[in-house]
Amino acid sequence: MSTVTQFGRERLLGAMLEEMEQLTERLTSRARDRWATAGEEWPRRIWAGLEALLEELAAEPRMARLAIRGFPSAGAEVRARYLAFVEGFVPLLREGREFSGMAEELPAEVEMLAIGAAEAIVFEEIEAGRAGQLPALGPEILFSVLVPFLGPDAASAEMQRASAEMEGGELEAA
Repeated sequence: MSTVTQFGRERLLGAMLEEMEQLTERLTSRARDRWATAGEEWPRRIWAGLEALLEELAAEPRMARLAIRGFPSAGAEVRARYLAFVEGFVPLLREGREFSGMAEELPAEVEMLAIGAAEAIVFEEIEAGRAGQLPALGPEILFSVLVPFLGPDAASAEMQRASAEMEGGELEAA
């Protein structure tokens, strides 16, 4: 590889890292801020954080696409930073163990499994060019995050509550 090509690749990687840092900081900040101010009940805080994250991705479809396409293929350093970003949400989900009443029965990696389920849905929508529609899928994505902790019935009730809130109505929690 020529020196010019190597220099160009390093500049591109540096620019990607900078953009990734800005995006992940914005996503993390918005999600955590909304999570922290959403009240006492754990599913409500998860919904608030998820909703903020989806709104931010929808507002930046180009960056969202870069995140799913560019970051994983940009090298070990970028992948490590992305993984650190994803793992940053684990503590928010860890509280779900206690909320569920099944803390001891849940697999050690249940938080990452829940994140992975949501991530798969988000990636599919972004890849299909529908990043702008992510907030509308929020209740379904919420279901995928909550179901390992609450089971399908309670997660479905939370999904319905989130849908009702999005439509301007109120629905009591299960």
